[in-house]
Amino acid sequence: MEQDSLIKYSFTYAPGGIAFLSTEGYFIRVNPAFGRLLGYTEDELANRQEKQLTYPNDPDVREAASPLLEPGAAPGMPVVKRYLHKDGGTVRVKLDVILIRDQDGAHAGFCAYASEWPDAEEPKLPQAAELYEMASEHTRDVISYGIDGVLQFVSPASLKHQLGFEPEELIGKHASEFIHPDDLASLGEQTFRESDSFICRIRHKQGYYVWFEVSVKRVVDSEGAQLKEIYIGRDVTERERAQTALRHSEQNLAQSQRIARLGSFEWDALTGKMVWSDELCRILKTDLHPDVTCEELMTRIHPNDREAARQSMRDALAGREIQVECRIVLGDGTVKFIRIQSITTLTSKGRPSRINGTIQDITDQKLMLQMLEESVDRYTSLKKYNLDAIVSLNKSGIITSANPAAESITGYSALELIGMPFADLLAPEEEGTQTQLHNIMHEGALSGMEMKIVRKSGHLACLLATPAPIYVNRKQVGCYMIAKDITEQKRKDELLLKSEKLTIAGQLAAGVAHEIRNPLTALKGFVQLMGRSEHSYSHYLPIMKEELERIEVIISELLMLAKPQAIQMKIADLAVLVQEVVTLTGAQAVLLNIEIRFFPTGDPLPIRCDPNQIKQVFVNFLKNAFEAMPRGGTIDVSMEATEQGLALVRVADQGCGISQEQLRQIGEPFYSTKEAGTGLGLLVSHKIIEHHKGRIHIASEVGVGTTIQVTLPIHR
Repeated sequence: MEQDSLIKYSFTYAPGGIAFLSTEGYFIRVNPAFGRLLGYTEDELANRQEKQLTYPNDPDVREAASPLLEPGAAPGMPVVKRYLHKDGGTVRVKLDVILIRDQDGAHAGFCAYASEWPDAEEPKLPQAAELYEMASEHTRDVISYGIDGVLQFVSPASLKHQLGFEPEELIGKHASEFIHPDDLASLGEQTFRESDSFICRIRHKQGYYVWFEVSVKRVVDSEGAQLKEIYIGRDVTERERAQTALRHSEQNLAQSQRIARLGSFEWDALTGKMVWSDELCRILKTDLHPDVTCEELMTRIHPNDREAARQSMRDALAGREIQVECRIVLGDGTVKFIRIQSITTLTSKGRPSRINGTIQDITDQKLMLQMLEESVDRYTSLKKYNLDAIVSLNKSGIITSANPAAESITGYSALELIGMPFADLLAPEEEGTQTQLHNIMHEGALSGMEMKIVRKSGHLACLLATPAPIYVNRKQVGCYMIAKDITEQKRKDELLLKSEKLTIAGQLAAGVAHEIRNPLTALKGFVQLMGRSEHSYSHYLPIMKEELERIEVIISELLMLAKPQAIQMKIADLAVLVQEVVTLTGAQAVLLNIEIRFFPTGDPLPIRCDPNQIKQVFVNFLKNAFEAMPRGGTIDVSMEATEQGLALVRVADQGCGISQEQLRQIGEPFYSTKEAGTGLGLLVSHKIIEHHKGRIHIASEVGVGTTIQVTLPIHR
């Protein structure tokens, strides 16, 4: 027989087990005898990790034979260990391990010669067996014993009652098969003493798990070798549930206290000692010892609050429930606001024995309340001492509050104003204002407005009102009306307007006189001619009528500017108004050698206005243009409708122009670029256009001229 065949034959039919293992601890190849020791075939063990079959807490071959890797070590060494047999039991094996090296002398693996190592002979314990049998019949605890975790006996009665198994269903199986995987993992990490206990979950026959407290006793022989393990298991499911519920309740309580910043304490009235919760310690940031007395804690109370706290303590000792707020000074000097509440438990003789209570950190609440009070004080001061009237209205337009300025302006007291519809204060002609109020309340359309009210005395007052919405929970519930009394200012504006009209009329007088003199001369000549002749001059009559009508138009325009008239808003064509102004000022322009070129738009430009005021504005602009052109020139007056729905009028002259620095001050009272000017003309013009919801823009360049643009909303 050849050498290779001989080696293969010897390996296959050797009576003892032979296994080759890699450096990583995997079976490379085993012979049939080795497989029979563990109950596996050769193919089942091939490429399987040896540690997986090693009994828990026993070393694998790599660990046990690691001394062979040290320099100068022997080529082999014996190892006694246990393997998990395929049928669920264990087998003790002696391994003679040899280190395998390759041609270069490097570590290439292990060769192990295995033989079954007999267990120590089990001592006969007849008394113990009798005790097992008696205990198994009279106790509810599950009593069992086994060797290396493999069960050999289980008390029948308690096993059936507690876990539903028959003894034969467990005997021969490893106890780890019935322990919950999570508990098995944690038990594997623990080191147990000769006599120890642990709590784990054991599987019931129906599949659910039962909590057991297991006591373990290891039985050893005279030489200290382990013979067996005795297990006594007691069902503690209800206890675990109660403890779990208690832990859960304590966690919930601690979490609730932390969320509410509410700590609890218990004060023994007999000893004076206190016990407090973790949250209370956190609130107080205390450096005091756990059994601090109430008197020691009292020293931390703020001096100004200490007497009130002592009185509360006396009330608690008298059996009364207390609730007190005070400040406490922490160890780092921080001051906190706390609320203390407690209830007292009395003895049968009516004496206080225990006081239970809570301490809540209300520092943030106090700060918020302080900020709120300050905010209310600021709001009250703003409202009370404001010179403008401030009234609040609900969604129905009813007045709900009024400040002293509102009382002064209206003549009504705050009590009279509260509950009064705001519309009752308005003058009868203020129909548009009531519509605006409705839009403010229901559509959120906010805009300043002028309005007239009737005072309690019956006199009218003119107000400039600004609305401000009131929102509660993101919903408008009303609005404030902030109103300024402009009655006196309106009176002064009217006087200023009348004065400006008279000034303009006086300045136009020379031109008007010249314009009237020409038709009067013609009329005078025709009259003299007709008086000296007996012939009929009927063909002269149309000319005379035309000249008279021209005089009438000029005089009417002049009177309209000079005569004080009430403001009457109506719809008028802006093109017609500007045309009339050009006609009126044309005579003065001729005298000054100035040509006015008018470029009207083809379509009408209807606006809502007071025609007299609009005419006054453009007369004022043309008059200023005349004064800026002492040597004559051309003035272009053009108009158009913009895409934004506005009527645009441009007045462009060829005058001396205005510098940018002067232009910034144009429109201020008593500022004028003319030596004898007052600056009131442009001021009045600005006010008139603003009142008509329009705008004025002036652009000018020195030596080139000035262009004034006026925009007014077109009435639709």
